[in-house]
Amino acid sequence: MQNPSHYKLRFHFKKKITHSKNIFLNLTLLVRQLTKRIKNMNEKLIYILLVVSIIFSACKKDEEVTIITTGNSALAQSQLIEAELGPIPTFNCEDGVLIPIYVNGIEVFVDQPKYGCDNPDLDGDCLPGSRIGRIQGTNQDGSIRPEVIWVFFCRRGDNFAQMIGYNEITGKTAFLELNDGYLPTNVYLQPNVYVPTPNDPTYEAAWKAPAEIASQNCNSCHTSDPFIHSRWIVGARLPSNTNEAVLPEVATPHSKYCVIGNEFSSWELKYIDLPGNNCLACHRLSNINAWNFENNTDWNLYMPPSNPGSMSIDYQAIKDYIQNLGPFEIDANGTNAPSCD
Repeated sequence: MQNPSHYKLRFHFKKKITHSKNIFLNLTLLVRQLTKRIKNMNEKLIYILLVVSIIFSACKKDEEVTIITTGNSALAQSQLIEAELGPIPTFNCEDGVLIPIYVNGIEVFVDQPKYGCDNPDLDGDCLPGSRIGRIQGTNQDGSIRPEVIWVFFCRRGDNFAQMIGYNEITGKTAFLELNDGYLPTNVYLQPNVYVPTPNDPTYEAAWKAPAEIASQNCNSCHTSDPFIHSRWIVGARLPSNTNEAVLPEVATPHSKYCVIGNEFSSWELKYIDLPGNNCLACHRLSNINAWNFENNTDWNLYMPPSNPGSMSIDYQAIKDYIQNLGPFEIDANGTNAPSCD
């Protein structure tokens, strides 16, 4: 969910400041809002330096600074989520399944050069250590909710983790992310840290408020569906069934998709729609497929399963179309994902 084009700033003030936690959150949101659509790195840095100079100028004055946040707290958001998806589960990154890295078909456990493996991630990196886990949804009494699925993701090198919850029937979706620094930064081994649920008194301190998550524009990638499949992430297989990826395949061309919480109402949720394209009769694609052509699998080798390569003309039409889309850019001509109403 974290957009790599966004930057976070943290400030340590010597003056007495009221509601310092709210200030940190709002400064982060301010910087992101100012820079999220700036493509030129020099312009982005100018805006960041301008914000920093304003902040430190204010801190030299002998006065209290109070900033009031808007929107739900993490705890209030959890109540909305649990009303739609049931209890938010806990997880431990260490219990996630390691996303394997392969070189010439052999799993490796040391870093490889960019694009130097069989299955680089969407950014071309070949770094072992990221983990992913799937948790079945439940009701409040602990009984299984087969239509609800939770997926947690612990990326190598991060000091936080993310989780997405999805209801296959209603399309209601939850995006959750731990606060930066809640987990120790790891190089390879994932940290063994308990993640609190809404019943724990530490929940509010652990999880980001929905406004901060919404400002990260996770929909820049998760545009058409809640889960993004790639040859990198689907390498992690369920221990109970190695024929099935940990990341579930739940979306269809007609599946509903919406995000819980008013803070996410501005997110565009669209998919690429090319009338008459046979590939899109089964698949729903987003701009993420245009991220990096060097890292794209030649699906003619695998699809359709009954006769690989037989839809090469349709596949080429998709490639020609998305080549004009940049990473994180939502197709202005795309079709809105079916709503949850």
